[in-house]
Amino acid sequence: MRLSIALVVFRKEMLETLRDKRTLVSLVLLPMLLYPLFALLISRLADSDMQDLESRHSRVAVWGTLTPDVEAALSENKKIELFPWQGVPNALRESLEKGSITPPEPPPIGEPEPSAKKKGVTATAKENRPDEQVILAARDIVAARGIEAVIVPYHGFSEAVGQGGLGRIGIYYDSVWLDSDFAETRITNALARARERLLVTREGGRGLPSGFTTGISATSRNVAPDERRVGKFLGTIMPMMLILMSLLGGFLRAADMTAGEKERGTMQTLLCAPLLPIEIITGKFLTVFVVSLLTALINVVSLALTLRRLLPGELDVPMSVHVLTFALLVPVTFLFSALFLAVAAFARDFKDAQNLLTPVYLPVMLLSMLTSLPGMELSAATSVVPMLNVALLIKAVYLGDVSADLVLFTLGSSTIYAALALIFAARVFEREDILLGSGRGSIREFLTWKRQKGGTPSLGLTVFGFAAILVLTFYASIFAEKTTNKTALLLGTQIGFMLLPPVVVLLLTGASFRETFALQTVRARALFGAVLIGLSGGAAVSALAMRLVPVPQAFAEKLEQALMLDGQSFWVLLLAVALAPAICEEVLFRGFLFSGLLRAGPVVALVGSSLMFGLAHGSIYRLVPTATLGLIIGFARWKTGSIVPGVVIHFINNAIGVTVLYSKPAWLEKTLVANQIPVWLGVVAAAVLVAGLVLVREPMEARRKEA
Repeated sequence: MRLSIALVVFRKEMLETLRDKRTLVSLVLLPMLLYPLFALLISRLADSDMQDLESRHSRVAVWGTLTPDVEAALSENKKIELFPWQGVPNALRESLEKGSITPPEPPPIGEPEPSAKKKGVTATAKENRPDEQVILAARDIVAARGIEAVIVPYHGFSEAVGQGGLGRIGIYYDSVWLDSDFAETRITNALARARERLLVTREGGRGLPSGFTTGISATSRNVAPDERRVGKFLGTIMPMMLILMSLLGGFLRAADMTAGEKERGTMQTLLCAPLLPIEIITGKFLTVFVVSLLTALINVVSLALTLRRLLPGELDVPMSVHVLTFALLVPVTFLFSALFLAVAAFARDFKDAQNLLTPVYLPVMLLSMLTSLPGMELSAATSVVPMLNVALLIKAVYLGDVSADLVLFTLGSSTIYAALALIFAARVFEREDILLGSGRGSIREFLTWKRQKGGTPSLGLTVFGFAAILVLTFYASIFAEKTTNKTALLLGTQIGFMLLPPVVVLLLTGASFRETFALQTVRARALFGAVLIGLSGGAAVSALAMRLVPVPQAFAEKLEQALMLDGQSFWVLLLAVALAPAICEEVLFRGFLFSGLLRAGPVVALVGSSLMFGLAHGSIYRLVPTATLGLIIGFARWKTGSIVPGVVIHFINNAIGVTVLYSKPAWLEKTLVANQIPVWLGVVAAAVLVAGLVLVREPMEARRKEA
């Protein structure tokens, strides 16, 4: 080999690499920006979580009698709240008071706590853990999230400490729950202070009984089941690995099916065939999506088999968890399959596609790593963050701590983002200059918009607008929690996040207010039908929905308190709970959203706007009735071509609810049994509802005008 020739080739390739701006951005600029920003983000999040954790109180149940000095040491920390005998079963309390339960011995230094479930060990729980009854009871009360930790001063604790002996105390906490783990730290520190003070009083004396050099023996017991501890470990690392590996297959296929075909010259052949752009993008998208989905399936199956081999039988992750994990990867692969395909279409060749897709893939990797933070959990705020929401939901699935409402927010927002990505990809594949590589346009130029003259907003703008409103509403609610005036908060939400955003969008885009918001007059017949629907729709829908998805009593009471706005007058309630939502929400859902979705057909407009309407009301228990009522209102909007019937229906429906909750008539309390509307009332309401739906149907001329 001639080394000089090799060096010449090396010099040539390096010069071409350094001259390529996109390569420099991917190799140099992007890492220099992303990693410091990511480190700063993690540190800020960690500091914020710690500050939030330190600001919260630790509710501690005390199952026994503490000495005044120990109780004073615990109370010195103003964040520790003591609740004597809180949540203790009667039988266990009698056993503790009689002293029939042996206090746990602290494990030797360097050895873990004894466990009844060890691989290859057949010892019983009673032999390994003499305080098994206390562990199980403490586990139940901590799992209910009413108490963070339990302190058990065992029988004779006060007497032993007072007489100079050794008093035994147990601290029971859940290491998986961060608040409980932090409560254990607070308790341990407080008991350490109490021990130091006790030793000071014993110093200088002689002939004291054995144990005076210790004073207090505090043993911490982790009540978290072994399954939850395994789930915490898996939930910390597995979401990141599964998501990254699943998307890697789509990453490569998207680059090859766009930029790779440009290099091979097959893209031109495909475009010369009698095919529509939507047919091409659909076929390519389905290919990338299926490849990503197969990659996800293989990863989940491999993980399941590996865990079954490594973990003992009693700690094996249930198959249902793996199935649910794979199901949650579907919206992620859907989103990024469309996004990868659209971005890669702008590349000139395969190398250029890799440079373009790297800035998309790296943030995914960094976001998925956030699941490893101790305080990072699925919440109302994180449930609307693309990709991170699914990663945190997978983490919650492994922990066995899943909230139905947060599942709804996560899947709903992920579906909206996936629809946006697919619309973006479809728009890219409509541009032959981009697909052939002959255009000079960039992604930035492609995303720019021009003012239109009248008409309704585009489908992409509509979906993007709702996604932005949804995210802003969730994050604004975090800051709004400090607002004590619920009436002002409700009106501010309606006007600021339902009414103003679509108005601003129309002002910026130049779309027609009259066409978008369907500001059309309707006949008296349609108005009368809307009144009938408003009077009957809520009862008819609730009679069925409350049997399909029973509403918990606690949720119903909480909703009632929220709607009553801390005891406002009846007229204020009508304004804030009935009239304002009827106008503002109809402008958004049956005006802005319905008009944009109607470009994809009436079925998409009806179903899409109804689901978004249900999602925006923020509860799994309200999703079915709210979405169904939204479908009925959407039908009236479609048939009449006007938003007016929807406003009437919405106002009457909410006004009836406000009136009933405010007056609480005696007949209602006797009629409503088991939190369900009687069948006879539902049947009557359904009959009136059908009559109203027949009346709102406009003649053919109105439907032609709508089209």
